[in-house]
Amino acid sequence: MGSRLSAVVAALGAAALVAGCSGPPDPRAYPGSEGGVSWEEASARFQMTLPSCPVKDFHFDVQPRLTERLAFAFVAPKSCVDDFLKRYGDDPAKPTRTWPVSDPQPPYDEPRPPFDADEMRQFGWTYDPKAKADLYTHLETPSHATFLAFVKPGTEETVYVRSRTSGFPEPSK
Repeated sequence: MGSRLSAVVAALGAAALVAGCSGPPDPRAYPGSEGGVSWEEASARFQMTLPSCPVKDFHFDVQPRLTERLAFAFVAPKSCVDDFLKRYGDDPAKPTRTWPVSDPQPPYDEPRPPFDADEMRQFGWTYDPKAKADLYTHLETPSHATFLAFVKPGTEETVYVRSRTSGFPEPSK
C-alpha cells in the first residue's frame, strides 16, 4: 500500500510540475509576465498586434485571465505609430490628452502619469509632466479589447500601450 501511495503522489507531483511549466519565458517579456506565454500568444488573446514596420526596444507583459492585462512598449518612426493608432480606431491628430498640461484644473487635470505609477515603475516606463506627450484612449481591437496608448515624440516615438478591457468572451458555464 505504501509504495502504491508513493507512486500516486509522485505521479501527481510530476503532473503539477508539467502543468506549471508551460514553456520557456519569452525574452521580450517583462519580469512578472505570465510564465511561458509568448508575445504571439498574448497578442492573439487580445487581438492586438505590433505595427507593421520594424520596431525597437519591444517588451510586453501579459497577465492571466482574472487580471486580463496586456501592456507593451516599443519605439518606431512617427508614420508607423500613426498607422498603428489608426488601425485600432484612434486619430493621431486628436489625442485625448496632451502634456504638458497648460492650465491644470485640480483634481482632474493634475499633471500625473497616464498609467498606474507602480506599473510604470515595474515596466521602466518614464513620464515627465513637463515634456511633450500624447495620450490616446480610443484604441479597440476586433474582439472589442480596449487600450490606452501614451506616445512620447522624438526622432522616433516611444509608445506605451496598456489594455483597459480584454475583449475576451465570457467563459461558458
